[in-house]
This record gives sequence, structure tokens and C-alpha cells, in this order.
Amino acid sequence: MRSSAPMLALGLLLVLAALAIFALSRGSDYDRSPLGNKGLELWLQAKGIPVLRSDPHVVQARSEVSLRIVPLSIRQGEVASQPGDETDDLSPENPAEEAGRYALPTLIALPKWRNSVSTEGVAGKSGLVDFSDISNELDKIGYSDFGFARSETGFEEAQPHLQPGQPIKIALYQPQTFERSSLPEGCEEIAGMPLGALLLRCDDTPEVYLLSDPDLLNNHGLALADNAAFAVSLVQSLRGAGETRPVYLDTAGRPLDDEATVDEGQSYERSTADLKRFFVYPLSVIWGTVLVVAAISFWRGAYRFGPPLREASANIELSKTAAIEATARLLRLSGNDGRMTGQFVLHLLADKAQLLFGSGAGNQAGIARLFQRLARHDKAKAQALHATAEALIERGHLMTRSDLHRNLETFRKLLGSFEFGSQ
Repeated sequence: MRSSAPMLALGLLLVLAALAIFALSRGSDYDRSPLGNKGLELWLQAKGIPVLRSDPHVVQARSEVSLRIVPLSIRQGEVASQPGDETDDLSPENPAEEAGRYALPTLIALPKWRNSVSTEGVAGKSGLVDFSDISNELDKIGYSDFGFARSETGFEEAQPHLQPGQPIKIALYQPQTFERSSLPEGCEEIAGMPLGALLLRCDDTPEVYLLSDPDLLNNHGLALADNAAFAVSLVQSLRGAGETRPVYLDTAGRPLDDEATVDEGQSYERSTADLKRFFVYPLSVIWGTVLVVAAISFWRGAYRFGPPLREASANIELSKTAAIEATARLLRLSGNDGRMTGQFVLHLLADKAQLLFGSGAGNQAGIARLFQRLARHDKAKAQALHATAEALIERGHLMTRSDLHRNLETFRKLLGSFEFGSQ
């Protein structure tokens, strides 16, 4: 269970990170879906018309935009505010009222498709919004008594005239229009098709234009026929000739401001004093806890395992010395002094051979080569040394204590009579 706890914590962090990334990307995913308006933004910019997108955290000034485009959506599950209820100062306002207040041309595109069309990627009659829901949304912004019509033949084409003598061919799937017979008094049709009116303007709020079919502005519709050219012509007509201010594509529904926005980010400068914010409460408590845990961990490691060893070679030599002392003690306790002496003589000869011929000469061949070398200097002494060493190695455990001592002394004197050194 202890080993699985870190894995569970890591898995939880990964899930939270994935949810955060998914939540941040939902808006952009919808904007690039068939019902989104990213294509309209890019197309207008390609035609030299600047576009500003709404930001939920920024209040846009009316004086900085020439035309406001508001894609109306079906807001389901909302509870109507009661008299006396407190509302947020930044809550959505009626775009039609703001259009009249600021004398800002505003194009409101009515809803047509449910959100399921964007997620499922299938557009059909079952994905169309009910007329009653559209009427409810229009009632919220002060427009009522409109009738709607939809074609039953799928795709339909038309050539509406936004400007005299300049018809543009458009194509719509399940086109949605205003019924001309139901238009209230004072509402004027600006563009339409045989089925009904597509674009209206009413005298009550002449700055507001109602577009019945949003497929003339969304990603799906712009790819059909000359709908993209119609969208550019529509925007140019509504914003006015010679206008250079950008078009405001408002999908957040935040209220406008009558003052120019100030970009506070450009006037903000960072300094070294900002680093102090990492050490104020409650971050100071976290840093203190980290230091305490680190100190306890270091102390526990030093107390349990001891101080670090300085050199590995010194440790090896200490281990060899301890092993030799332990072996000698065991041999003495068992009465095997002769066997211990034989091992001593053999190891001493091997060390001398390694001293003369290198590290690989500490064996029987190296010892034989050692005696051959010594014989070239003094053959008699070399033979005597070889005989004494052979007696101690092979028969040392059979010798009496006095014989063992006498032969060992003879071996020591004969060996000391030779000079050893590296080649």
C-alpha cells in the first residue's frame, strides 16, 4: 500500500491536469467547430477588415469598434431574475439596448442549430432549434411577434441584393427565414430569398440588424457557394464606408463600456521586489516546512549510516589487514602454527615475485621464475632458500615448534641477503 500511494497521487495530478487542459480548450474547440465563428474572423482579416474577439475578462469600449456581431444562443436552464435581486455589474446586458445607447451598429444572428450538431458532426432536422426557443430569446432582447419559416427541400440557393446591382449567390441547408407576413410594423427587409426575409431592421432600434440564418456567418456556411463574399459585403455595408475601426465579434455577452480601454499590462514592470512575494505568509510556512523536513532527512541519514568514507583504497587495505589478523588468530587457536607459517612464506614469495615481474606473477610460475633469477646472482644461496621455503610450505605443520622457528629464521636471513627491486 505504501508503494502504491505515490502512484495514486501521480495519477490524480495527471487527471487534474488533463481536466484543466480540457476546460481551457473547450472554448477554442467550439470556435473551430461547424457552428463556431473562427472562419469569419480569419476571412474578414484576409479581406483587410480587422476583428476583435470578446474576452470574458476584458470590457470592450464602444468607441474602439465599428460593428458588433452577436451570435445569439439558446440559454437553457436560466432562472429569471426577480425584482430586488442583486446582479453582478458585469452580467450580460441586452445587446439591442446597448446598440441604441451607444449608437453602435449591431448584427444579431439568431440561433438555428443545437449544440449537439457541433459535438456529433451531423446536421439534420433533429438538430434544429425549435421556433419557440428562438422566440423566447428574441423576447429577452425586446423583439416579439416574429414568425419563422424553414425549407423542406434541404439546400436552397438565392441571390440577395445587399447593394443595388450587386447580387451575390448564396446557398443554405435547411434555410431559416422570417415570414414576411408576420413582420411587425416598422421592420424593414434588407435582404431575403423566396422563402422569406433573411436580414431585418426595425425602426424601434435602427442600429440593430437581425439575421435569421447564422449559416451565413459560421464555419459551416461560409464554405458554401458565395456565402463568404456575402458575409464580407454584409459587414462592409453595416459598418459604413471608410470605417477603419475593427469589427467586434462578441461571443461572451459582456456589457460594453463608454470609455476607452486601458492596456494595464503594458505599464506593468517587474522588479526584484516581486521575489519577496514568494516568502510571505502562507508561502513562508511552506518553505519552513520544507527546510525542517530536509534537515530531519539529512540528520537521519547521517545518524543511521554514519559519516561518508574518504577513500575506497584505504578501506580495501583495512579489510585485508583485518582478514589476515582474523585468519592468524584462528590458526593459533587451533594449534596450526606450522600451517600459518607455510602460508606466510608462500605469500611473501608471491609478493616478491609481483615486485619483480608485475601484478600477474603472484602464482607458482612467478615464484619459480623468482628462484631462477636469484640463482643467477648466487646459486648456492638460491638453492638453500628454495629448500627452506619448500620445507616450511609443505612440511611446516609437521615440524616441532623449535624446528619451525629455526627454519623460519634461516628463511628470513637467506631472503634478506638478496636485493629486490622493480625491473
